[in-house]
Amino acid sequence: MSNRTLDGSRPDWDLIGHPEPPEGAPNVVVVLIDDAGFGNPSTFGGPINTPRFTQMAEAGLRYNRFHLTALCSPTRAALLTGRNSHTVGFGSIGELSSGFPGYTAIVPRDCTPWPRVLTENGYSTAAFGKWHLTPDGDQGPAGPFARWPNGWGFDYFYGFLGGDAGQWDPCLAENQKIIGTPEGFYDKENPYYLPDDMADKTIEWLHGVRAQDAAKPFFVYFATGCSHAPHHVASAWADKYKGKFDQGWDRLREEVFARQKELGVIPAETELTARDDAFPAWDDISDRLKAYYARQMEVYAGFSENADHNVGRVIDAIDELGELDNTLIIWVWGDNGASMEGTVTGSFNEMTMQNGIPLSDEMQLQLAERYGGIEAWGSQLMDPHYSAAWAWAGNTPFKWGKQVGSHLGGTRDPMVVHWPARITDPGALRTQFTHVIDIGPTILDILKIPAPSHVDGIEQEPLHGVTFAESLFDAAAPERHTQQYFESIGNRAMYKDGWWLAMKTERVPWVVTPEALKPYAPGVWNPDDDPTELYYLPDDFSQAHDLAADHPEKVRELRELFWQEAEKYKVLPLLATLSAFFGILPPRPDLDHFEYRGDVQNVMSGMIPRIYNHSYTISADLVVPPEGVEGVIVAEADHLGGFSLFVQDGRLTHTYSMMGVFVYRQQADVRLPAGEVNVRMEFVADAPKPATGGQVTLLVNGEAVAGGRMDHTVPIRFSAYAGMDIGRDNGGVVDLSYEDKKPFAFTGTVKKVTFDIKSHPSAEDEDALHTAAHHGHAGHGLSA
Repeated sequence: MSNRTLDGSRPDWDLIGHPEPPEGAPNVVVVLIDDAGFGNPSTFGGPINTPRFTQMAEAGLRYNRFHLTALCSPTRAALLTGRNSHTVGFGSIGELSSGFPGYTAIVPRDCTPWPRVLTENGYSTAAFGKWHLTPDGDQGPAGPFARWPNGWGFDYFYGFLGGDAGQWDPCLAENQKIIGTPEGFYDKENPYYLPDDMADKTIEWLHGVRAQDAAKPFFVYFATGCSHAPHHVASAWADKYKGKFDQGWDRLREEVFARQKELGVIPAETELTARDDAFPAWDDISDRLKAYYARQMEVYAGFSENADHNVGRVIDAIDELGELDNTLIIWVWGDNGASMEGTVTGSFNEMTMQNGIPLSDEMQLQLAERYGGIEAWGSQLMDPHYSAAWAWAGNTPFKWGKQVGSHLGGTRDPMVVHWPARITDPGALRTQFTHVIDIGPTILDILKIPAPSHVDGIEQEPLHGVTFAESLFDAAAPERHTQQYFESIGNRAMYKDGWWLAMKTERVPWVVTPEALKPYAPGVWNPDDDPTELYYLPDDFSQAHDLAADHPEKVRELRELFWQEAEKYKVLPLLATLSAFFGILPPRPDLDHFEYRGDVQNVMSGMIPRIYNHSYTISADLVVPPEGVEGVIVAEADHLGGFSLFVQDGRLTHTYSMMGVFVYRQQADVRLPAGEVNVRMEFVADAPKPATGGQVTLLVNGEAVAGGRMDHTVPIRFSAYAGMDIGRDNGGVVDLSYEDKKPFAFTGTVKKVTFDIKSHPSAEDEDALHTAAHHGHAGHGLSA
């Protein structure tokens, strides 16, 4: 009640209150490791030492029948919404969004992510690390920010928005701002390392929350960049595994399989599945190359052990706060099966596969030698990815891996749940069928927070997942998730009551050439003609025995059920992820002129001007002081793929790296004059085709000062994570000649940088290039 004065007025203190969490509500931590497999961590019998994961398992519970989607973004979207990934627009990764409802990379407003529900029910919430739910075109200061972590309901975010990051030189975001490569990257005495930084920032945030409020529960989503490529780790971590993979992937699988049985994380009667012909036998690898392959896995293992270590640091910080007993930790070792995207050879540069550059293992080894040799695998000089055969071994005892939604190698990963205050049989195993969409409903159930029926006045789609909370306290709790579809890039499965129907396309997952895709073109492919495999999982943990021929009626039943679920959850049309390969494209962009003024930095790699496969000009208006000038005018990405227009020794210079395979350089013979100066780099493409060669000319105030040929250019994308900068070259540099001067800031003034892209006169040619720009992985016939 308010009177004219304070006399007799009574305050209502509820007006300035805050939402209160349910009484006794625990803290919650969800940890998600990236691109890992069921057979990787030692906690589940793997070769990679994961002591902190094991510590949590021995004081908590192991779940050996936990499932995800077979791709990064879809799993994350499903995890954070509690709904199937296609329903929330993530039938594929955010970079491949399209105009079909299940593939937009836009979460419908009737599917509010549950972290927002926690925030609005009295929790402090934060996300750290990999996000991969913000499409390329939204990763800048213009937003829209509804598709950034804060828009998903998190109070705080620190990490990277895309699918991967260099662990040495990430381009990071904090809340709604791209902050780029941290200053620590330039400290030569104490090299920056993202996993360490992630743990530091998480601990800092926890301490800050507790400094303000000693009782408010927190929710931390800690999503590591490990073990997605690039596999970056200090050699000391990798060297722990020297010689431990010399036996090769075939023998490794047998060793892991034996340990899994000893640990009891797989049933005693489980059979080890056979190697598919897509993977070479280790005995067929030449002795000269075996050390090259073994080092790939040593680095991957060290990278993964370091991730375990840094998650452990966060757990220790919670313990030091005295809150570990009442903190619910759900730790998932992988967002899909281990990644086979390194192809059978592995690669010194993960982006060679995405750009369709065919390199034999001999070529890969030669290129690795260029950048320091196999001992430098994992260093700042390479962006490595291991062989698909190591990934297959990492998914022991299952078939296949990432991208393959039809088989458990792509869709089953280890999960550990730790909650000492409530779990009464620590170290036990849980075998209930669970799925990533169950995590949100389980957390809400435990917290006694109902899923909202309406948010912002919009009626909500019910959660698709179901709680598995009862299984935390009762090993014999009934299995509540009894039916689930799976689909990734046309590879699909239907699970119901123990039966699993697998429907895999015959395409090898890492081959997306035009020839490989011809059988899947509209009007050609009939999905029901794909081979089918039928498994009864209660008796066949590893999918070793195909029962399709014995139960044709079950095949028909589950196939029809899949189509019903696909319709219901917006899975259709199948292969929408690859629609661009078949000429189904977004409107061709009409923006051919780009201007950058002032201190513009960290333009994300998916947002740079579309110079690929076109003639183009980069022009810059400079002010050169009387004493001369040096430094970068504009640079994109780094020496493993990128370009830089810079001044060195007073001379205009252009360097272009075609994925580190070919490096082209042109430099003027004369120094830049003082005063107002215009410099220009002109590239004239040979032909309207992907990876076209062409002629470079450098001009100063309109006069040619240098030139040269570039026989190959990057057809799709320079980098998965490194940004473009004006007036400097942040992070890893494009031209290693100025590595010791990084970021090699321009010592004069860059007034304006302009890009002009020349469209081809033929609309047909331009449409063909627009198609190629959306193909991603198609081969372009390059040779090294």
